Amino acid sequence: MAAKRISFFTRLTAVTRLSIHLHFNRFRPYHHVSIRPFSALPSPLLDPDVTPPVLSPLSPEEPRPQTTVLRPYQHTAVEACLSALTSGLTRIGVSSPTGSGKTTMFMSLIPKISPQTSVGVDGRGRTLIIVGSVELANQAESAAKRLLGEEWTVEVEQSKRVASGMANVTIATYQTLNSIERLKKFDPKKFKLIIVDEAHHAAAISYLRILHYFNEDVQLPSTISPITSQSHGSKVPIIGFSATFSRHDQLALRAVFENIVFHTEISSMLQDGWLSPVKSTTIQCDLHLDTVKLTSTGDYRTDSLALHINTPEISRLIVGTYLRRAKERRSTLIFCVDLSHVDNLTQAFRNAGVDARSVSSATQASRRKETVASFGRGEFPVLVNCEVLTEGADIPQIDCIILARPTKSKNLLAQMVGRGLRLSPETGKEDCHIIDIVDSMSRTNGMIVSPTLWGLSHDDITRDELRSPSQDEPGFTAPGDEEEERTQLQPRKVTFIDNEDPFGLSSRSYIPVKRMSTNAWVYCGKDKYALELMGNHGWISIERQEDEDTWCITYRRKLSRYSKSRIPFARPIIVAYADDLERAMKSADAFAEKKLGRELSSHLSRYAPWRQRPATEKQLKMLLSMAGVSSSSSETEIEEQSGDDRKAKIDSLPGEIWLWNRRVSVDQLTAGEIAAYLCAAQHGGIAGRKKADKEEAALKKKAMKRREAEARNLPLSEKGL
Repeated sequence: MAAKRISFFTRLTAVTRLSIHLHFNRFRPYHHVSIRPFSALPSPLLDPDVTPPVLSPLSPEEPRPQTTVLRPYQHTAVEACLSALTSGLTRIGVSSPTGSGKTTMFMSLIPKISPQTSVGVDGRGRTLIIVGSVELANQAESAAKRLLGEEWTVEVEQSKRVASGMANVTIATYQTLNSIERLKKFDPKKFKLIIVDEAHHAAAISYLRILHYFNEDVQLPSTISPITSQSHGSKVPIIGFSATFSRHDQLALRAVFENIVFHTEISSMLQDGWLSPVKSTTIQCDLHLDTVKLTSTGDYRTDSLALHINTPEISRLIVGTYLRRAKERRSTLIFCVDLSHVDNLTQAFRNAGVDARSVSSATQASRRKETVASFGRGEFPVLVNCEVLTEGADIPQIDCIILARPTKSKNLLAQMVGRGLRLSPETGKEDCHIIDIVDSMSRTNGMIVSPTLWGLSHDDITRDELRSPSQDEPGFTAPGDEEEERTQLQPRKVTFIDNEDPFGLSSRSYIPVKRMSTNAWVYCGKDKYALELMGNHGWISIERQEDEDTWCITYRRKLSRYSKSRIPFARPIIVAYADDLERAMKSADAFAEKKLGRELSSHLSRYAPWRQRPATEKQLKMLLSMAGVSSSSSETEIEEQSGDDRKAKIDSLPGEIWLWNRRVSVDQLTAGEIAAYLCAAQHGGIAGRKKADKEEAALKKKAMKRREAEARNLPLSEKGL
């Protein structure tokens, strides 16, 4: 059976090429950290403990019990947090890649923060650590007992495990804390610190209510009632830790955090040897993922995605790739689309003679824990999972990741890949091989995730609730369509692309606008982009601010024709800010979909069918008029024409014209191209073009004078130029 499956590759055209890219993310203002020695920090924040020693890249990753030995960047992160708290900030974030030891960071931080009130007799105060899963709770509990020592009391509040609320450190899942009865046992006045693990989740409503309970400065949406009162007086410091301090749904983390006080790039950690070296193989095959339905956040819908990925052909492709490229690897972790995909792919590996096992959200907790532990011990080579090991899984031995779950989310991609970045020299791990079945790394514009607190607020998103999808809307699949769609998804061509530099440490590539958004954004000059929202809905614009590090997203609604205002548009509304253009476009796209609904927003795409149709005579007339080109046909005459008469009218228009320094063939213009011209013209494109033309003409005139002066062999007078 194994030989039969391997032979599948002999019938495929496989082309291997090396692709090297460079990506250096520049540090933004909130990334910079001012370092001061611990002795410079005033009491009562600091304990008189001796500053711990610092590891080198070759030192053991885990410290001895009760001795927290920090790596240099961990030391810097702890110091940055203490400096920020001393300065008066109470809601701060730490951004550090998966595998960098964030748990060690915050466990080291806890003893160095003294309680503001004399609670208890031990002087240690109380700390609450909020996590998102049972696995993370267990890991945090183990780390707290190992790193803090026996004299610290540690309890867990999760499901049937009930804490007293009086321990030095309590670890709780946010799901359990959403029970008000269980939350209220934790008196904010008696806590010195709240730590949020995987803090990119903190913008969710389920987190916001909990965090506002401890710190009144956390911003609640207007539609959500506080647990106690809006201004209850408590301001317990909150510190969030995450490898991906941003959200794919573009919700703003600024509602919780004031500042990101520390950030280290994954690229620098790879170069410094703190993370495992990485190489990747991308397998590109014609899976027609452009037809997969999308969620409201822009990622693939799992039910629709499964129709493309969970097939016998793709399973054979994955198994065959593993046997050819990764069968010598000690521990291979595979990410799947859904539970059915997990079962089918696991069976495909077993049919090929590979000992593969699986865990998922449907696996019993005790069995899941034992299976993961056995995998870490190297008892079997392949672990297949879905929705379990994307966050918090600490298995340093993983030396191969297979991404059998395509995604458009850069955060999810970084989380999955991050499972293989931990060092494990004791098992002979030299690097981690990432096998990307559908080129998710290119589809998400890379794996480098920069932190940001900007984005949309809950109030922005809930102004216009999404309607339930109808049969005419994207995302609706009629009964019986699944089989018809599945039969069309047989990959006929497979290309292997090996990349020794998947994180782009040696080159930097420009990301074009088309890669940032599928919508038809139009560049209008002076770092301004506009998106027309169809009909009477107005437009969204994105403009770079004067500080050049921030982009502002504004929405302007078109007023009713019955409005008494002489200006046809309402005042612009600031929707959000972003720290780069890609995030600005994602936030704006999310706002547009919420504003219009999925059906209408689908027409905003640059690939919408209407944009490819030939331009109408009316559109051509508008464009020619705006460009200052005259035509003998009146608008009324043009509208009345049809068929051959319409063609005749188009032929009567100028064949080729100059539109803003470009020669354009009129009869070949599409409706989408004209819409782009008109949009650019309406939002400053004409003025920008005229200014550019004027500057270009001045340069040409200056160059011509210089040439004339040189021809006369005369001294060049700057005044004459």
